[in-house]
Formats: sequence, C-alpha cells, structure tokens
Amino acid sequence: MKQRKLAAALLCSFLIFPIFSPASTEASVLQDQIQAMVDAGIMKGYGDGDLRPTQKVTRAEFATFLTRALKLPASSESKFKDVPASSSLAPGVNAAAAAKIVNGRSDGYFQPNQFITRKDMAMMISNALDYLGIVVEPKEATFTDIQTLSLAHKAAINKNYALKIIEGYSKTTFNPNENARRDHAAAFIFRLLEAEKTSGSTDPVIPPTDPEPPVDPEPENPGPAPADAYQVATIDAKGTITYASGWYTSFDTAKQAMGQRGQELILKKNKIIHMQENSGIVFVGNSGATVNLYSDPALTNARSYATKGSEVKYVTSTDSYVKVSLGGKDYYIKPSDGQLVPFEGAPGRSFYRVVSGQLEHHIYQPATKNYVSYVIGKAPGFLSTGQKYYSWDNATFYNDQGRIVGKGYQYFQLLSARTMTNYTATELNTFIKQALAEREATGYAKYKDATKKSKLIGLGTTIKKVESEKRINALLILAMAIHESDYGMSAHAQNNNNLFGIAVYDSKPEEGKSFPSPVECVYHLADGYLNDRYVVPNPVGAWKQSISNGAAPGNKGVGINMKYASDIAWGGKVAGHMYRIDKALGSKDFGKYTIGLTNVQGLNVRASANGTIQFTYREAGMPVVTIGSSVSGWQKIISDDLKYKDGYVASQYITPLPIVK
Repeated sequence: MKQRKLAAALLCSFLIFPIFSPASTEASVLQDQIQAMVDAGIMKGYGDGDLRPTQKVTRAEFATFLTRALKLPASSESKFKDVPASSSLAPGVNAAAAAKIVNGRSDGYFQPNQFITRKDMAMMISNALDYLGIVVEPKEATFTDIQTLSLAHKAAINKNYALKIIEGYSKTTFNPNENARRDHAAAFIFRLLEAEKTSGSTDPVIPPTDPEPPVDPEPENPGPAPADAYQVATIDAKGTITYASGWYTSFDTAKQAMGQRGQELILKKNKIIHMQENSGIVFVGNSGATVNLYSDPALTNARSYATKGSEVKYVTSTDSYVKVSLGGKDYYIKPSDGQLVPFEGAPGRSFYRVVSGQLEHHIYQPATKNYVSYVIGKAPGFLSTGQKYYSWDNATFYNDQGRIVGKGYQYFQLLSARTMTNYTATELNTFIKQALAEREATGYAKYKDATKKSKLIGLGTTIKKVESEKRINALLILAMAIHESDYGMSAHAQNNNNLFGIAVYDSKPEEGKSFPSPVECVYHLADGYLNDRYVVPNPVGAWKQSISNGAAPGNKGVGINMKYASDIAWGGKVAGHMYRIDKALGSKDFGKYTIGLTNVQGLNVRASANGTIQFTYREAGMPVVTIGSSVSGWQKIISDDLKYKDGYVASQYITPLPIVK
C-alpha cells in the first residue's frame, strides 16, 4: 500500500484542473498528467518523448493501467478465451479480472483489442473503488446523455461523478459511447488515486467469492415467450445465439436486463432488434426496391435512400428506429427496413484491399451471397497488401479489430463538377474507341460489335462542348455515361439513347426517358439534372433544395450520390471510372486541383472578399476546390453558382482534405 500511496502523492499535484479544461490549459495539463503516469510506471511512452495523448485506448490496455496503478496481485488464472497467456497484456487483464475490476461477456470473451468507451472506463473505475473499499455518497450526475444507459453504467458514472473523478465535456455532456483516449485514461486514473489518498483506506477490500447477482429490472417471466415478447441473448464467435432465461414485456426493460445480465442482443419474434453499440452491420431492405434514410429519429425527413441489400454501419437502435452510419453521416431507418447482423454472425461483409497499388472495393451481396468489385482509385499508403479493411465512406478505414488505421480521400470522388478536364475531345474519343475495343475482345455477348454499335462513339466532342457551355466536367460526364450505360451498350442506351439512367427507377427499371440522340441526352443531363438541382447550390423549389448536397460525385453523406442514385457506392464507382480514364490518358487530371471541406453550417460564399453573397452552404462538409493561397483570411474557390466562376469564403471555414496520392 505504501508504494501505491506514493504514486497517488506524486500525481495529485496534476489534479487541480478538470478533465476537459479550456483550450489554453487543457493540452498542457493532460500532457503533464500522462508524463506523470509514465514516470510512475503506470503508462508507457513511445520513445523520444512521444506520449500520443490522443491515441485511443483498448480494453486490455486500460485494464493493465489499473493493474499497475493499484499494484494488483498477479493471477495465474486465464479467465478469457480471447486473452491468451502469450499476450503481453494478459497479466494485467488477468489480475484485474481476479480483483473483479473487469468483466467479460457471458460467452467467456473479453474483447481485449476493442477500444474502450468512456462509459466502460467509468465502470472499471467504479469496480476499482469497490476493490479499494472506498464508500461513495450517492450523487446524481447532471449529464443528460446518460439517461438511456443501463442502470449499472449510470450507477458507475454517478459514483465517479460524486468523487469528481469524471467531470465530462460540460455540465450536461459526458459522451458515454465515445472511445477514450490516452489523456482521458490518464486523468481518470489520476483522480482514482487521489480518491484513494483522501479516503483513508489502507487496504483493499477483497470482494466475496460468490457475489450477489445483479437484479433484473423486472422479475423474469418464465416459460415460452409470447410472440410479442422481448428476449435477451448472447452470440458467440461462430454466430450461434444463446437465449437467456425469461422474457420481457417492453424494450426498455429488456435493454436494462441486457446490460445488467451481461447479454449482447435483444430479439423479438426471433429477429435481432438491438445490439451493443457499433457491434455489427445492417443490411437494409424490405418488400420494396429501396429504403429511405432519415435524418431524424422520428423518421419524418428522408435525406437519402439506399438499394435493398445495401450494407450500412450499425450504431444503435430502439423499438422505433435503427440508427446507422453511412458516408460519414448518421441516418435512421425503420426497424422493419433493416436486418441487424452482429459482426460475429455476419455471413459476409463488404471490404477493401490493396492490389497492385490500387484500392479495390469488394461489395457483399446478401441475396446471392456473392461479391462484386471495382477499383475506386489509388490505394492509401497506410494500407497493407494482403489485408482486409472496412469503410463506410471510402475514406476512413478500419482493420479486423475495429481500429482506425488511417483516413484518405479519393481525389475524383470529391472533385467538383465545376472543374475542367485537361483532355481534348480527340483524346476522350481515343479512349472511348480503345475501351470499346477491349470490351468487344472479351467475347461477351453484351459487347458484341461494341466498336460499331456503342452510343458512346464520338461522344468526346459533345461532352467537351457541354463542359464549355454548361460548366460540367467532361471527364465526369463520360464516367457517368460509362457507368450508367455499360459503355453505351445497355438496353436503355441502345433503344432510347439514354446514357444516364434518366427516369429509370428502381421500382420500374424497364422504364425510362427516350431521347432523339445521345447528344440530346447529354444536354438534358446538364440542364435538366445537374445544373437544375444536383450541382447548383440554390435550386428553385423546396424539393430541389434537398437534392443539392455538393457538386462532387460524393457518397451517401455528401454530393450527387446522396439523391441521384440509390446505389450507396455510386459515387465511388463513378470516381473509379474517372481514375481509370485519367490513368489511361496519362494522368494529366489527377491532383490538378486542391480540395477541401467546409466545416460550418450556413457558410456564405461571396463574389469577393467581404463582397455580396452568391449563395450559402446550408450544411457543413461540402466539398470545395480552392484556388491559390488564402489572403487576409479569405480563400478563393471555384463557385458552384453558374453565374460566377469563382467565389470567396473565410479561410478558417475550409478544412484541407488528406487526398490519397
């Protein structure tokens, strides 16, 4: 105990500031706290004084920090299936488990490599307080964002709050589901040691070997569950679901029981309706061809839509909505519109991999249990060949352990349609001719006589003219035509001169608009779609306003893809075509422009610095192309408004993008 007291005394001088201080003091205080932790041997640095304060912490790492801080006795028992004795963190995890400070799932797994959330960190600290025998007077935390948590998590947070171990981001915000960082971990443990120092405790209280089990929020209902009952269950690594005994009459009581009984799922009529946060995926779909993606949990504002079978990231759910993430944005869908699939039970998942320096996107199709793939562009340097990676926006990539390995955006996916290609009509026509010859040479029936019959033949002349007249990038137009018309050989292209799937709906794919020639179709795309609603920032009509989400191909979080196509990968596929065309013609377009994202809502674009307002970006995260360097706090950009070639915004409201190069 003396050594532990000494560590607390050493650290207490760093505890005078709240965990989230004003910006002027926060960084230095947390830096000092981590340094003190390293000096005390509780945490370790990374050489050359690098403490990595913002690096996220895993469950095993935090358990090890607590073991060192409390000088827990070693345990020879290996409690968890996924914490092998060979692991360098096994001693810390096993010691914390023996002290009843950490717990695993009911199936014997601890998930050591999963990032720890702030609520679970509070739970471990609460258990450590029990181990130390520190009695805490109850005090209700003022955080409004913990109300939906389990009773056990709320009790743990309240205990930490009463001792001022946690103070949150504000008086009302704790962010319980956020992954904790190293500086957060340092501050939590500092305060734990300070609480021990001031409590007067001299020896830890060893918990009973057979503690009382947690009490369910309502008595279990024995016997077979009725059709409308809620049940809780666990799932193992093979996807086998094991139901807990009893059933519940409401979602809320089932959710409380799930947390208190160490369960992972809530089911109704043998369908999973709730999982642990960020623990799986959702395959969207119902009896229709598409599913609406709403911006609000009341399901009143349909911001986008997705094709049946699309894979989205699961965030959380209730019995009235499922919250998902796609394209860097959170959406809500009806419970009847999604199949919740835990990672352990997924029959397949879409993934990315590096092949010959290029990034391949492999899309799982649940209906056929097969994969289709395409090349989206250059592979980020932080990805390794031979590994699978996962992303829901083509930019933020996770490994198999759920850790973020890096962020890199594809140039053509966020390149504004208002830019101009370097290629001439002759060069574009040369590419079209070569591409058609290659497809004809495959021998596939659908490409028979492609060099003679394709509706793309000679299209380079038209799209360069439209680029000049309508300010729509010719490379983008060609990529859209290739994608939507299968190189000008689709039935809609051949029979109706429809190169872009115009008025072809998922519910009636055989129907579509006819045009006298491909030329008229291209002009209709420019005038009747892109410059009428998708690319311009201020389209006329309330319904058109919801369609304008940025002038780049984008994804389901931003750009043309949000409303133009139900395919959630449409923007990536179009960008992939642009990348391949550019590469075949000498890569003269790639990297020509600098791209950024707006970072505030309601950003005014002006005709000159401090000049008249051209238009206003309603939302943050809009892609913009910057021109030159900022001058006197103003950044020149390419304007989305047809009446202007360029505009000006306050430079502080544009964040440069890390483009994959």
